[in-house]
Amino acid sequence: MMEYSKQIPEQVRVAEIRHRMSNGFQILQAFTRQQISECETQDAAKRLAEVLRQIETVAAQQSALSEADSGNLAGFVERIKPLWQRIGEHAGITVRVDMDDALILSPKASETASRILLEAVTNCVEHAFPDGRGGTIEVVISSTDAYHSHCYVADDGVGMTDEGHGSGTGIIRTLAEEIGGRADWARGPHGGTVLTVDFPVNLPEHVEAMNKANA
Repeated sequence: MMEYSKQIPEQVRVAEIRHRMSNGFQILQAFTRQQISECETQDAAKRLAEVLRQIETVAAQQSALSEADSGNLAGFVERIKPLWQRIGEHAGITVRVDMDDALILSPKASETASRILLEAVTNCVEHAFPDGRGGTIEVVISSTDAYHSHCYVADDGVGMTDEGHGSGTGIIRTLAEEIGGRADWARGPHGGTVLTVDFPVNLPEHVEAMNKANA
């Protein structure tokens, strides 16, 4: 007998997981707000407020990812852009985002591209601008032709070491390969790091077959 989880389409399973996570984040936020209101010192309230901000950030990311799950990468970008800009502003970083709204991707390509973008921008914020130096992150999502898409994330920070930015580069490379794409890093013309990810609009047949086999 086939396992129950195998009978449920992947998109339905993902949507159910996102829904449960959303409910969990709402409970966490409500509990944290209650704890803040009951704090006896201003310092404790301030620390909990930072915890709440982090919870809200992750919740917003998950909400944005729900758009990409259905193939709506533009919807993901519309939701995540204000969050990126708010996080950047807090660290003295300007985040610019340009999205080709006419770009249409398969749900798998859209969902994976959104995770690549999240990982890439997070890497830039955490590693490209040490010691509060500030700078700029530029994100561009576009189509190169009728069959291929292109993600570009560039910063004018300190640049990558030979080892890269920790595990983030490996995650991005693996995600790109999942959708038949390729991730490349280079130094920017004025310093910093440039990430380019090229991938097909629709999954190649051999990649789709492999993903189904691993589901």
